Amino acid sequence: MHRKNEDNVNTSVHDNNIPAFIAQKEQCQLPNEILIEKPTDGSYAPPSPHSSLLQAVGYASRDEYENYCKQYDETQGGFTDEWKYNKDGECGNWQEKYIKLHKKNMNILEKYKKDEFPSDIKVEERPRFISYLCKEVPKDSNRGCGGLADRMGGMISTFFYALLTDRAYLLNWAEMNPLPLEDIWERPHIEWSHDPKEMELLFNDEENPLLGYQKVDLLNRKYKDLTATMFPDGGNTELKDLWNGTYVEVRSNRGFIIRTFQISQKYKKILNKMGLTKENAFKCITDFLFRPTIGSRRFLNAYKSLFEMESVLSIGIQIRTDDNALANPQYDLNGLEKWGHFLKCAGDLAKFKRKAHHKRIVFFLVTDSAHLRNEFVSLNENKDLAKKYLDEDIAESSSMVITGLPIEHIEPEQIAKYIEVEDPKEINKARMQPGVNSAYMENWLLGLTQYRVISVQGYGKMASFYSGEDMTSISMPRSGRNNPPICSTENSFTTFNWLSTQWSLG
Repeated sequence: MHRKNEDNVNTSVHDNNIPAFIAQKEQCQLPNEILIEKPTDGSYAPPSPHSSLLQAVGYASRDEYENYCKQYDETQGGFTDEWKYNKDGECGNWQEKYIKLHKKNMNILEKYKKDEFPSDIKVEERPRFISYLCKEVPKDSNRGCGGLADRMGGMISTFFYALLTDRAYLLNWAEMNPLPLEDIWERPHIEWSHDPKEMELLFNDEENPLLGYQKVDLLNRKYKDLTATMFPDGGNTELKDLWNGTYVEVRSNRGFIIRTFQISQKYKKILNKMGLTKENAFKCITDFLFRPTIGSRRFLNAYKSLFEMESVLSIGIQIRTDDNALANPQYDLNGLEKWGHFLKCAGDLAKFKRKAHHKRIVFFLVTDSAHLRNEFVSLNENKDLAKKYLDEDIAESSSMVITGLPIEHIEPEQIAKYIEVEDPKEINKARMQPGVNSAYMENWLLGLTQYRVISVQGYGKMASFYSGEDMTSISMPRSGRNNPPICSTENSFTTFNWLSTQWSLG
């Protein structure tokens, strides 16, 4: 990736005229490609990060490059797999108490499975459970769980309810819709894996007062309908009173976390005492429930470490074109000619937010169009084209970065119900695992940038929530519908409150 010129200066192989840093004896050197060792546990093995990542790292200061380089050790599997959670209490103080409750309930569940029902359990104090279920969708139905944003909204909000109502939380995606969750994430703090059929068979008992089974369907609920369901008494609603089944099975693609902070002062105070706020709740719960598998952690950390450099201003750009680009990529003609206003907005934002210590601007693109992604990353070499969308000073000091991960929709069979797919692919683990993992990995990376320019739909919104920082995203109107916002003022940023009224709600 880097080589020394005759003056002992490391230069990028993409531009021999731009010195990256002064090399010193025994200085750490990155290879031409960041390799990620294939996990021995059979979990997802991501490819190497795209070459645009190392190209951007090459512009770091000497110390930042050194610190980055030290996180890479090919003999230890590649980039570091460290994944911190709540080390400084940034996610509050509720985890230990909830883990204890969850384990207690799950231990009693194991007794129930053996037909053992302890006589010392009082009915009103019986352990309760709630699960999120994403079922296989019948071929003649459109009531699927949705894409990643829909599912994340439902999953995280269902746990949010469990936390506030003292229920053990369980989670399941049907094996072929599109993968079992256990193939995507590790379970770092609680065991949420379960067999839905076993649970229904066990709890669907009207005679035993310790049991009881209840289905809740929140799929596709609109704003007013969902609000009326979750908060029938407005701010006076007692969440425990909503559903009385000992075991509640929820199907949902809707979120209601932000709304809880808005509507209920009672629960807002409870949550704040736990250390959860409107800003951090989504991210803190997500990272509590899910840890990337080891290969994915290495991949994510390679990008995360770039975004965290003090000399870097990182701006994510998320462009949702349409499902046609996913269904029939051979006809994908999306490009900057159509979507360049996103990059222009990001450039204006960079100029607005850039500080003296920001020596490099990193624009990180996530999109459903491979054609658009390829044209975007080509701007690293084609500065003349870059200057069509960016001011000259921004264009000359910016790096375009992508992951290069496969682009897939996690519900391809649902797309095929309204778009003719010319080259349908078989739905199996080998086919779906890369695309499903890349969908969440890119979403989390988008959330780890300092600012974002996002499409109005749900995917970018979830990244905004995952960022844990309100007022750091600019939501762009759909192409051709409205004039894009002025991206160089504080008024251009969208709030979590507004985002929670949109796609998949919040």
